[in-house]
Amino acid sequence: MSQSVNRIHPAQRFFSAAHPLVVCLSLRFLEGDHEKLSVAVTAPDAFLVDDQSGEMHSGLSTLLLDTVMGGLVLGAIEVLQPIATTGLTTQHLRRPRRGEELLCKAHCEGIHSDMAHITGQVIAADTGEVLSTATGLFMIGTRSKPLGMRV
Repeated sequence: MSQSVNRIHPAQRFFSAAHPLVVCLSLRFLEGDHEKLSVAVTAPDAFLVDDQSGEMHSGLSTLLLDTVMGGLVLGAIEVLQPIATTGLTTQHLRRPRRGEELLCKAHCEGIHSDMAHITGQVIAADTGEVLSTATGLFMIGTRSKPLGMRV
């Protein structure tokens, strides 16, 4: 494996894959290391709840936070292995708007006993306004069948 491949954040690999979530959200990796991760996305119409106001479903922010925070866990652990969200608490200050450029920033607060504590924010790129915040707990080293095998 070349050194340039080794420097790619695991989240960056995931966000460039053909995973249905990544294709739907068109996540763009901005920066990341083992302590922080920043991603950009334009709010897609798939989450539109009010055509007149352009308001998006708050689930967009929740999904974005869970995905980016989980991606950070992959960059924070020494050996790549399965992870699972075991707890996620979100607070929504306002909903994203149709076509709004969003930044999602995650920070690793710490890892102990195969559990990672991550915090995150969804921010309006144009104004810096915080739209949503989250704190999450992620189990490291989970073992289960892929979702496709269970559904």
